[in-house]
Amino acid sequence: MAKLRAHKGFRTQFVMGIIFMCLFCVCVQASRLQIDARAALQALSAQSSVRNYTLGYVRGDIFDRNGEILATSVAVDSIIADTRDIPDIGGTTHKLSKALLMDYEELNLLMENMRNSSYVKRHVTEAESEAVRKLKLPGVSIHKEYTRSYPNGSLASHILGFVGYDGVGLEGLEMALDDKLVAEKMSVKVKRDNRSRIIMDNPGQVISQPKGASVMLTLDLRIQHIAERAIKEAVSKYNAVAGMVLVVDPKNGDVLASASFPTYDPNYFTESLDTDRRNRVLTDPFEPGSTMKIFTVAAALQEEKISPDSVFFCENGLYLVDGKWPIRDTGVYGDLTVKQIIQKSSNICASKIGDKLGPEKLHHYLSMFGFGQKTGLSYPAGEDPGLLHPPKKWHVLDAWSIAFGQGLSVTALQLAMAASSLANDGHLMRPSIVSRVIDPDGRVIESRPQPLVRKVVSPVVAQYVLGMMRMVAMKDGTGRRGEIKEYPIAAKTGTAQMVITGQKSYSSDKYVASFVGVAPYENPRLCVLVVLNEPKPSHHGGVVAAPVFKEIMSQALPLLDVPPYDSEVEVQPRFPTVRRAAPGAPGIIAAENASYNYLKVDIAGSKGDGPIPEFPDEPSRQLEFDELAPPDALETVVSESDDGEILSWGSKMPDVAGMTMRETLDALSRHGLALEYEGSGVAEFQEPAKGVVVAKGEVARVRFKPVSP
Repeated sequence: MAKLRAHKGFRTQFVMGIIFMCLFCVCVQASRLQIDARAALQALSAQSSVRNYTLGYVRGDIFDRNGEILATSVAVDSIIADTRDIPDIGGTTHKLSKALLMDYEELNLLMENMRNSSYVKRHVTEAESEAVRKLKLPGVSIHKEYTRSYPNGSLASHILGFVGYDGVGLEGLEMALDDKLVAEKMSVKVKRDNRSRIIMDNPGQVISQPKGASVMLTLDLRIQHIAERAIKEAVSKYNAVAGMVLVVDPKNGDVLASASFPTYDPNYFTESLDTDRRNRVLTDPFEPGSTMKIFTVAAALQEEKISPDSVFFCENGLYLVDGKWPIRDTGVYGDLTVKQIIQKSSNICASKIGDKLGPEKLHHYLSMFGFGQKTGLSYPAGEDPGLLHPPKKWHVLDAWSIAFGQGLSVTALQLAMAASSLANDGHLMRPSIVSRVIDPDGRVIESRPQPLVRKVVSPVVAQYVLGMMRMVAMKDGTGRRGEIKEYPIAAKTGTAQMVITGQKSYSSDKYVASFVGVAPYENPRLCVLVVLNEPKPSHHGGVVAAPVFKEIMSQALPLLDVPPYDSEVEVQPRFPTVRRAAPGAPGIIAAENASYNYLKVDIAGSKGDGPIPEFPDEPSRQLEFDELAPPDALETVVSESDDGEILSWGSKMPDVAGMTMRETLDALSRHGLALEYEGSGVAEFQEPAKGVVVAKGEVARVRFKPVSP
């Protein structure tokens, strides 16, 4: 027994000795790891669990000129699944499809093909996010990211553009300013587990994301809203295919509103058509029609080829260039002064002025006004330069037709800026939509470039043409429907046939109607351009585009605190006084045919069509003005609705039966009608019939028969 107990004691001591030796080795190794190898092990641990994590970013905001938000970034939730942590994929898919309102089959296919961690659905609603959160599904997590929000919906969408799901700008300013709206990439060190998931030391810890620069625009949200509403209503009212509006400050080139219709909502850009997203103001050139006449006249005045009161014979409505190519007027006119040519919008006389100027000079000045080239707008991208061929490529007819606005193409932005130069003493400004770019610390990192491009014509010439544009808006002008009593305007109408796609001929039933003007006339604060593509049934700029101009201008000017005029007193056009007795001083060639209206202007000592002196460019120099009253208006017949809306207007068609062609021309000219005739001799048939109310500019068809011997 004693030996047995001794043997057991030895074994116990032996085992205990081994255990103590193992514990000793563990302690020695632990001590070595904790003390001697501490630094090396920490470095190894960091290498395996700490990673550089590239932070996301918050896209910078976009504001209007008054600080109203146009585009901002909003935090949203996205749903992520990691199939390695999902014990029951089928069950999880079923529950997720209900919570996220997704098709089960599509979601199941997505989950089966999912490799590790991936998005299930991005940018979910708050309700969807809360539904997933309550499910507490293993392997399913909610990830916070940012989406772009446009709180005003479609307002200014063509300027702003939109951002894709990956946070990259795809169109408009969002794309053009992407490098500024996006913050520079930043990385931080984070801990990750064996499945690369971020481990937070503090459960409530939030990793701050950098924010990009913000952008302040020249747009005025209030005026933008007015412009978009007006052009939308006009496109609908006149059955037009599309429409454009541009509102510009003529003094500095600031774009206060830019509207295109059809439009789209950038919050749901995937639901829109490419054609609806096109910024027509920049990308859609068109033939300007009669709005081009003011630039032709300005060029001829600057080159001293004409005076404001030079008289041209307008061929009674029809002229054949080289006896082959017809140019027509919408009215039947004989002799007209240059002022009347703009007021009546004579194609024939404008062509004669262009011919007097010559192709080289006409091309030079149209280029100086900015046609055929980009305006220099910094943002957004995509501006079309329009089309103005060099003179060596002009056909014989081009030299005549370009003078009245056909045979070249312009963008709305080019036309608005060129018209603005006439309201800015002949100085062409560079348009601007982006006012400044501001970094997150409030520092201005980019501002608009120097707005002045060049001086195109003298202040005297600019004032002359502006006075002619004032006559256009008065009671005997083509733009009278755009007149605003409280804010007298200066304007020009435009109507141009559209070129048939793929051909070199013009359509007989498709037109571009336009109206461009400034107000108030004596101190222009705004320039507004309205363009309607293919309006029906009426297609004249003075009929369909002028009322849109009036609506926008009359609402926008009060927002800028422009005081109204006394509406009881009509503001007359003003022209710089030029009084010289020397030979060649500007004057008027008197015309005595009583069948036509004339502006009787007597400039002291005038003899012929001499040069117009240019006043020195002195800021303190005040020009003298002579007031000139427009000719008396023809008697009209007006039909109004109960609420005062004009339904129709014009005069009664005269009875021309038995009249000679000359007598017929005289009779129709008094009613502002154009003549389309057949045969010769005396009139035997007319359309419209006697007594029918006709509008000025309409075409009367008359058939003549030979006089019996």
